[in-house]
Amino acid sequence: MDSVTQTIVNYIEQTDVTNREDLLSVARIAFLDYLASLAPAENEQAVQELARFIGAKSSISSDVGLDMNSSVLSGKVISEGNTGLAIENVSKADKALYYGFASHYLDFDDAQANLAGHFSTVLYSALLAVLEPHDTWHDFLRAYIIGAELEGIIGSLINPAHRTQGWHSTGTVGVIGAAAAIGALRGLHGESLAQLLSLAATQSAGMFFQSGTDGKPLHAGLAACNGVWAYELLQHTSLKTSTKPFDPERGWFKIIGKTTVTSNDIASRWLAPGQLIDPGLWMKVHPYCSAAICGAEAAEIVAHRLYTSSSYVSKHNYLSPDTEEQDQCRLCTIPDFSLWDEIDRVTVHFPPGADAALRYTSPTTGREGQFSIEYIVYQVLAYGAVQDELFKIDIIDSSIRDYMSRIERVYDLPKVSQTERITKVTVILKNGDTFTETVNNPKGSPNNPLTMEDIRIKLGLTLKADQIDRIIEAFTHTDEVEPFLQTLRKEGVLHV
Repeated sequence: MDSVTQTIVNYIEQTDVTNREDLLSVARIAFLDYLASLAPAENEQAVQELARFIGAKSSISSDVGLDMNSSVLSGKVISEGNTGLAIENVSKADKALYYGFASHYLDFDDAQANLAGHFSTVLYSALLAVLEPHDTWHDFLRAYIIGAELEGIIGSLINPAHRTQGWHSTGTVGVIGAAAAIGALRGLHGESLAQLLSLAATQSAGMFFQSGTDGKPLHAGLAACNGVWAYELLQHTSLKTSTKPFDPERGWFKIIGKTTVTSNDIASRWLAPGQLIDPGLWMKVHPYCSAAICGAEAAEIVAHRLYTSSSYVSKHNYLSPDTEEQDQCRLCTIPDFSLWDEIDRVTVHFPPGADAALRYTSPTTGREGQFSIEYIVYQVLAYGAVQDELFKIDIIDSSIRDYMSRIERVYDLPKVSQTERITKVTVILKNGDTFTETVNNPKGSPNNPLTMEDIRIKLGLTLKADQIDRIIEAFTHTDEVEPFLQTLRKEGVLHV
């Protein structure tokens, strides 16, 4: 075992988070946010098709055959009109594939700046797949924290070059984090743990050209799936792999990360204070790329400042809401809100390279629009807030693309570290008036995190209030994870 791999193995084995309530509290919120991201995706056609594929594939051994048109999923019939996905007797790896794909499908899940990707979609999907009935919340959350820590540290060592080259670290690094989390939960040690990390690392994959397609959430699903598959293979066979996956001379960091990493690079960063704390997680109130969150909030502030300005009020002959009403409605859709008749042009200001993930300047589909600051700012200036349903449309109308053509990107903000985000939006009206706003700590950012009430609202996009009450009650009053999962299944949130 090389020195870097040995260091990583030691930290996975020895990490104790008993007295790290700061990390545990973030991990708890992250799990609920993961569920809130997964639940609405289960109604999506692509997610249901993957479930049918998994179910039909699992049924082959029962002589059902791979019939994608069958309503039989592993022998269980889904009643007409039921959008729930009930798949029984599937492999643990396929469970992880489904959960990872579904929880990342809407791009509603959390992200982290060092990783330049998504933690929870991969880690919690893998952990749910290998969970045993006796596993406690402490063990479950400890495993997540360890996986997140390793992913974040790896990201800090290889980014931004890894991202700039075109890799999607949710896939490339996520599979390694999944293996670390699984190894921690299932109590692997020494060479067994090194081999699991090794087999995961050799399956590292995921390229960012898939953004805006179903291929991107598949990266999350495959990372979780491959981590679980590696664990099961090594547990049930006598196959052996290299125990030097992170060898400084010819290991993963040198090959994929194109950098030399020492054991001290890992040791000096491990839980100091922790990747979930610094730089922390970005959580979302709308399903689009987190690189657009600052710009979206800046656009919302500008839009509502313009909408309530004296010149706009007098021209359109309506009563301006008072300050309290403005605060309450800033993130709400306003009928007949559109400001585009008044707008000459819009400029979105970024630091150099900060918009790399927002690869579509003129998206043609709603899915591409999730990675377009132009499409997101268009929505805010047309409706007063982002409209989630517009990310589901098949073809973006040419009239909308005409509006987007008035939006340009410039790179005149000072360069920031990869853990910081800042965006400025400038709106220039046809009469020459200019409105501008700069945002660096929007709602959902590490310095302005989602609260439990925000998570309840996010869960409420799919679930009823009484369902949420029962879920939160079970979440806070069970020592083991399985009783909580049983509650989720009863409420129709988990189906695999």
